[in-house]
Amino acid sequence: MSIPGNVQPKHISIVVLLLSLIACAETTPRPVVTATAVDPVDLKGAAGQVAADLGRQLGPARDRTISIDPLLDRTTGQQTAASLRAQGELVTALTSSMTGTTIQPLQELTAEPRGLVATGSVGVATPPDQYVLSVALTDRANGLVVAQSVARFRESALDRSPTAFYSESPSLVRDRSVDGYLKTAETPKGSLADPLYVEQLPTAALMASALAEYNAGRWESALAGYTAAAARADGQTLRTFNGLYLTNVHLKRMAEAESAFSKIVALGLTTNNLAVKLLFRPGTTDFLADPTFSDAYPMWLRQIARGANTAKVCLSIVGHTSASGTDAINDPLSLSRAQAVRGLLLKEVSGLERRLRVNGVGSRKNIVGTGADDASDAVDRRVEFEVQECAS
Repeated sequence: MSIPGNVQPKHISIVVLLLSLIACAETTPRPVVTATAVDPVDLKGAAGQVAADLGRQLGPARDRTISIDPLLDRTTGQQTAASLRAQGELVTALTSSMTGTTIQPLQELTAEPRGLVATGSVGVATPPDQYVLSVALTDRANGLVVAQSVARFRESALDRSPTAFYSESPSLVRDRSVDGYLKTAETPKGSLADPLYVEQLPTAALMASALAEYNAGRWESALAGYTAAAARADGQTLRTFNGLYLTNVHLKRMAEAESAFSKIVALGLTTNNLAVKLLFRPGTTDFLADPTFSDAYPMWLRQIARGANTAKVCLSIVGHTSASGTDAINDPLSLSRAQAVRGLLLKEVSGLERRLRVNGVGSRKNIVGTGADDASDAVDRRVEFEVQECAS
């Protein structure tokens, strides 16, 4: 198969995306950006402003190294076409504006912490086409943010669709480590970066290299990187297991792929954070007839049903839609999709009937909320499983 790309009761959130299009949560408030008297620059101009500002804060230096951890979309925590483009513009601007500095991708780090690491995000400032670029430089030796800059920019039709790894991953990958990355990108100069992010940098370096290999279609090299990350204690993450799943699928190693997917489910149940993508035809409860995705659904649903059964939990299945339709259309559609997923889970494991309830909330709990009906707001088209221990 090919890929296109708190306790009492205990709550576990499993999110199953119901996508109307092939594509793939903003948990923290957007940074406050002071409006200027003139229109903001474009993305290239914003990257230039940020690079110049970071250079001023650092001052002149000799033999300085800045490693770039792949920039992410602030809302979804994914690498997108926009964040990848912003990363390229930033590298170009830093290279031209900082003398005596080596700019390089984040790569396998030695045991001796040294150098600076750049983290950055692209977020929405004012919909639909004003955005903000945030970048921080962290000293690996002490975890201190030594420079941080924010620039606002305007660009129509900015492509916020996820890149290959994120669009093809069977589950969403935003977790505590991703949140730490995004928090660090907005941490003011002189403050400590997120401690977990700094602690996990050696593993993040392995995954950054694996991500680049995956996006380039070098499956064996990407698999080696994700395998190395998974061997580390702090490498048991959704990004790692998604990487193992995807690379094994591309290499047609389906037993290994299913094993990796079972780990995605188990980790999601343990950490209250599992999101598995199911693509639906627009406005229906029918799966999109695309074998590159839908051929895997029986296995995904089997693993989810078995995982829920093993955990002995009850599921409240809540359907969601994007904001493009009216409530009169979205409410029943969201409920019908939740019912459809319930039926599929019951076919996989008998005895779940009394543990499954359904509800539909339409578009009232959107995360992105633009109603674009493309990759950028795909997370809004989902069925959410609110999981809790069943009463005896």
